Order: sequence, then structure tokens, then C-alpha cells
Amino acid sequence: MKLTLILDAAPVGVRASLVEEWDEIHSSTKMEPRVRLFDTEEEALSWGRFWAHRRGLKQLFLTDNRRAASE
Repeated sequence: MKLTLILDAAPVGVRASLVEEWDEIHSSTKMEPRVRLFDTEEEALSWGRFWAHRRGLKQLFLTDNRRAASE
């Protein structure tokens, strides 16, 4: 199982999407993302870590699209 937290720019705060993926022998399965708005990046990261811990994962993958959008 792989858990990815995607951060996007929002008019106010940070938009966070959490995507769960499972790798199987011949394919992979991806769930619809959970999406929330947060005031700060730290709140979004804490939310992602909470779900990773709840799934028994020690690693959370992060994609930060905010920096790419501002360039």
C-alpha cells in the first residue's frame, strides 16, 4: 500500500488530497482521493501522517504542487 499526500494552492490556505494505492501482481488499484482544506501546511501534513499511522504505514509520499504553480 502507498499513501500520497498532494498539496495544491488554494485561495486561502492549502488544499490537501490523500490518495491510497495498492500494488497487485498484474495491476494497481487507486482509491478516490480524500480532499480537505487547511489553514497551514503543518495541519495538512499532520492529517496525512494521521492516516498513514492509522493504515500502519511508516512512510507518506508527498507531492507539493504549490511551488510549481507559483513559478
